[in-house]
Amino acid sequence: VHIIGVLEEKGASFTSADDTIIVPLTVVQQTTTQQRTASGEHVISMIGISVREKGQSEEVVNSITELLRARHGLLPTEDDDFNILSAEEIASQVSEALGIFTVFLGAIAGISLLVGGIGVMNIMLVSVLERTREIGIRKALGAQEKDIWMQFLAEAALLSLAGGVIGIATGWGISIGVDHFVEEITPLIAPDIVLLAVSVSVGIGLFFGVYPAYRASRLNPIDALRTE
Repeated sequence: VHIIGVLEEKGASFTSADDTIIVPLTVVQQTTTQQRTASGEHVISMIGISVREKGQSEEVVNSITELLRARHGLLPTEDDDFNILSAEEIASQVSEALGIFTVFLGAIAGISLLVGGIGVMNIMLVSVLERTREIGIRKALGAQEKDIWMQFLAEAALLSLAGGVIGIATGWGISIGVDHFVEEITPLIAPDIVLLAVSVSVGIGLFFGVYPAYRASRLNPIDALRTE
């Protein structure tokens, strides 16, 4: 076999196009073992066709369907003994599958955020309980409720930010491993998605940190100073 050229690298989607070779049909028939009919003729299991214009797809599919039914001798009452998939049908099926997958991931992400947010709130409530005397001292020295409020909100946001950064770093490490061991998949880390993830983490911390911050800011300094 004489190689006349190498296709430009395209990367992978569901399958790797970079592992594809294009050869004449006669070469395949002569060099590979294929199914044959009873008379010894080669069996072609699949044909790929491209149209010049996108709008011609449906017309071409109908024409090919009529041609194959005539060639196969099918009666009008008989079903097709072949399958034709257009690019639009494939795209629709892929889009539907991705939609279901996106909803599934969204549900998992929502549950994870809820559990993580409750965890942040519990940690901050424990922190308020353990630092009751510290809060009382700060108030006795002149700290106002808004100062205590902002302090605990900032701590909740920083706690969530740290968790978000750790999660991003873990995901980045996993993507490197996938890229190294699985050639068919090329992970993509988008800066805007990373920024969105960090923002959501901080937002979750702020939201679930409101109640602990409120509890801390409303402590009576006299009662807080009596706490051992």
